[in-house]
Amino acid sequence: MNFEDTKDLFTEEARDILAKLEISLVSLEKNPGNKELVDEIFRGLHTIKGSGAMFGFQEVSDFTHHIETFFDELRKGRLAIDSQAIDIGLRSTDCIALLLKGTDGDDRRREIIQAIEGIEEKSHEGRNQEKPEKETTSAQSRTLEVPREMTSGPNDDLSRVYRIIFKPQAQILHRGVRLERLFEELSSLGKCHFQALTEAIPDLEHLDPTALSLSWNIILSTGLSLSAIRSVFMFVEDYSELSIMALELIDEEGSTIVPKLGEILVDQGIIKASEIEEIHRTQKLFGEAAIDCGKASKEQVEAALAEQSIVRNVSTELETRHESATVRVRKEKLDSLIDLVGELVILQAMLEQEAKKGASSVFGTISENLSRLTADLRDTIMSIRTVPLAESFASFQRLVRDLSRQLGKELRLEILGASTELDKNVIELLKDPLVHIIRNSADHGIESRELRERAKKPLVGTISLAARQVGSKVEITVTDDGAGLDLAKIRERAIERKLLDPAENDPNRIMAMIFEPGFSTAEKTTGISGRGVGMDVVKRNIERLRGEIGLRSEAGKGLTVNLSIPMTLVIIEGLLVRIAGHEYVITLSQVEECVDLENSGRSDSHDESIINLRGKTIPVISLRKTLGIGGAFSGRSRLVIVTSEGMTVGLMVDAVVGRKQVVIKPLSGAARRIKTIFGATILGDGTVALILDIAEIIKAKTSE
Repeated sequence: MNFEDTKDLFTEEARDILAKLEISLVSLEKNPGNKELVDEIFRGLHTIKGSGAMFGFQEVSDFTHHIETFFDELRKGRLAIDSQAIDIGLRSTDCIALLLKGTDGDDRRREIIQAIEGIEEKSHEGRNQEKPEKETTSAQSRTLEVPREMTSGPNDDLSRVYRIIFKPQAQILHRGVRLERLFEELSSLGKCHFQALTEAIPDLEHLDPTALSLSWNIILSTGLSLSAIRSVFMFVEDYSELSIMALELIDEEGSTIVPKLGEILVDQGIIKASEIEEIHRTQKLFGEAAIDCGKASKEQVEAALAEQSIVRNVSTELETRHESATVRVRKEKLDSLIDLVGELVILQAMLEQEAKKGASSVFGTISENLSRLTADLRDTIMSIRTVPLAESFASFQRLVRDLSRQLGKELRLEILGASTELDKNVIELLKDPLVHIIRNSADHGIESRELRERAKKPLVGTISLAARQVGSKVEITVTDDGAGLDLAKIRERAIERKLLDPAENDPNRIMAMIFEPGFSTAEKTTGISGRGVGMDVVKRNIERLRGEIGLRSEAGKGLTVNLSIPMTLVIIEGLLVRIAGHEYVITLSQVEECVDLENSGRSDSHDESIINLRGKTIPVISLRKTLGIGGAFSGRSRLVIVTSEGMTVGLMVDAVVGRKQVVIKPLSGAARRIKTIFGATILGDGTVALILDIAEIIKAKTSE
């Protein structure tokens, strides 16, 4: 590998680190006490600094050194983690990204370094004015001096996490038991966090100095089994209540788990699942709110936070181990491999065609085996390019944070289904549409603080970004809890621009106006929106992905934008059908079943009909008529029952040929303007089959 290649590799990896740093910084602002996040940010900056100098990016290395030193002060507790510190971190990631491109100037960096120096000077002055704290000597304080974290012993494997609840009997000390020895032995097994629970300590008047009123919540990360841990408590188990539970770190999909604070408290039996929503409504940090509501004690919340922190730490370590076992491949090489697999699929189809003509059974067996191997190879290659949406979704936290400040609104982003996987190329093409939608939700959708207060809504506006897999498609929804679309205003503006008939009152038709180029209801333009550029771009980009976009608005409650996107753009499973001697492809994921068209079940309207299929009325669409093919078929037609956008129809075809995996080839020239066709493929005999766009065919029929 030459030096230029290594520089490109560093640049690519540095951008990945910067993306993760941005996510960690936004998370740190919400949870400034999370030491693991500070350490993670520090490590990321340290990596960029060291590698930057190694690969000749001296300006990157020098500037990152200042930021790394600043975060070293933060992680040592010498400087406060506040919004100003997070701003410096985020502005620094922007600067480093520009330095990697070679487009950043000195002024921006100088401003950041001066801001850091100002914070350090102010902190230094404050420390000089501080007075020494008085020592605490109360009996209760001495009782609570239990080490929070102890690490020792030869066991370096910390890949399992256990929650231990230890409640000794009040008279256990009378038996000569020394609990400190037990805790030391437990600590030797791995990394321990001990939380003393003090609710049972009576007031001074009723205190028995020989009785033990404490219990402990212990979190242990180790590589040992549950039985090995239980053996530590062998001699005290009969004189105490003991619960040892192995915590789940990996879900069914193989992703690491970091539970929410409320989930931990529910799991521990401290609060009920039904109380979580009530605590959330207080608009405070969950732990703080749970204490204020009397649902949990301070010690119980601290124990739950410690558990969450250790689980996160172990999960991160497991994820890092997994990542270290991966190989980075340039996108261009992967795209080339996908193209080669596509050509192999076509070649296999040709071989299969010839095998059917030949009389050799050996030739047929080879063709069948190759068909199976080609399908496995296709699925494996496609899975390589399929990645979780988590990282892409998490990057929108920064966007919402910046929008919150620019607009003067309190905003939060809620992410659901981030483990859903999608083709990496599709994810990249989705970023711009999602940015436009989120910006519109923040600017147009979420009301001002005053309006939300008047409407008795939570002062913090919520934008929800969710994803789920439905068949061979991924559905992504962006929902806000704002005012919803103002249909009257949209209708008025559309009529003014002669985009809508004055007699039109269909809500769906009115809502669709926001996708018209240059359309906007904003009274004035801003740096965020109002220029009429955005939603038309969204629609155009989604259609380019062969996706569908839908709107659902409720006045005063918000707007939902639903995007339905194919998981991949290259190879699909299709159903081959024949019409007037030519073959066409229907995406198999949309096919429900194939049935014979019985004359007795038809209500004819020319060559189309409505059929009753097992008690359900289904409209029939003649593909001959839709595609403009003349003549009539003399034999018995077949119906392919398909579903698209929630609507089920029967497509009338001459014959169903069979299932095929097909490679999508884009159309060119005038053919691109045919909405009912979105691509073509080459069949085994070398002929071309057009791939039908079922959604457009249904739309064309319903708009007649």
